[in-house]
Amino acid sequence: MSRDLFINENVLRNKTKKEILAEKILEMILTGLLRNGDELPSERDLANTFGVSRETVRGSLSVVSDLGLLVVSQGAKTRINASPKIIEKCQELLPNQANLQVNQFDIDTVFETRKIVERAVVRKAALNIDKSGLDLLRSLLIQQERQFEQPVHFQLSDKQFHRIIAECIPNELLTNYAQELYSYGLQFRRVAMSLSGSIEQSFKEHTMIFNALEKRDPDRAEEMMINHINSVYDTTLLAMKERNGLK
Repeated sequence: MSRDLFINENVLRNKTKKEILAEKILEMILTGLLRNGDELPSERDLANTFGVSRETVRGSLSVVSDLGLLVVSQGAKTRINASPKIIEKCQELLPNQANLQVNQFDIDTVFETRKIVERAVVRKAALNIDKSGLDLLRSLLIQQERQFEQPVHFQLSDKQFHRIIAECIPNELLTNYAQELYSYGLQFRRVAMSLSGSIEQSFKEHTMIFNALEKRDPDRAEEMMINHINSVYDTTLLAMKERNGLK
């Protein structure tokens, strides 16, 4: 697996790394993964998470900032500026980013489908992932172990963890399905990540998935991924109920 995580998208869509990363940051904002007032990780941390240069990160943030979605102050951390008015404007300008079909379905339908897709993805990944891919996952786990009290940082790393696994298989359609299903209900995942112990639990589950991939054991990888998806389902459902005032 190439160190360049954007190679397939760059070739297929003829876009630069800067443009692709900017689109990914926009998606994270418009789907609720990144929320108004959130502090972004440093340029160095973002570069490490996404496997790109700091120059690429800087250029991507400039693109997003031009849309009014970032507050950049000298000597201060960059913050998300996702007020309802700005979000509405961006949704008008970027309708493809704003309308994820997956969010039109109920949680049970999405997670049942996600288990089918992720099961196939992780089994293929166990047989196809190379040293470079494993090194990338290991690097993310090192970051995640320091992020138990940093839900924004962890979710960026979490998204990348699942993306790396999906992109190491020789099936672009399956990869795309997995990434779209991941994007379901991200605004509720933010609430779920605030639950005591939820980040640490996800980190432990990621570690078990990684260990199975490193051993090239598709059966174990599948088992650990399904356990993880079930855990994500449970915490997401709880967060949705709490947000809606349900028991």
